[in-house]
Amino acid sequence: MKLNWGTGLAITLAIFAIGMGYTVYQAMNQTHDLVTTDYYQQELAYQSTIDGKRNASALSGDCQLKVEEQKLFLDFPEALKGKTGELEITMYFPTGAEHDFKLSEKEWSVSKLEIPGDKLSAGKWIAKVSILIGETNYYFEPSIVI
Repeated sequence: MKLNWGTGLAITLAIFAIGMGYTVYQAMNQTHDLVTTDYYQQELAYQSTIDGKRNASALSGDCQLKVEEQKLFLDFPEALKGKTGELEITMYFPTGAEHDFKLSEKEWSVSKLEIPGDKLSAGKWIAKVSILIGETNYYFEPSIVI
């Protein structure tokens, strides 16, 4: 069977239309979750995060997420260890908001902290850590892939 240029053009356009239809179908089935439901209020309070990042960068070390003996630990800079403050941690899972959780301590002595492993699933985790010691706020965002 011999094809002329009109038939080839029709087949090409049909394949293109089917491909575009499939692409639109896939795009319509994607979830479009916001990072947080109260993003506007958090954006208004973002100056405290900027100040916390600046204070944290002035320290000699950094906050890190580490896996030791099949457990996940949050390790803090030496300059903060032993000080008492208020701790707030938001464990953020970028690929699924249903996995996010928060931890907080009021009168907490800064040391290595174990993150509950039963709440963690495989993937990338970002710990949004805020420590208020006296009047000084420190903010860290270490990440790890489990």
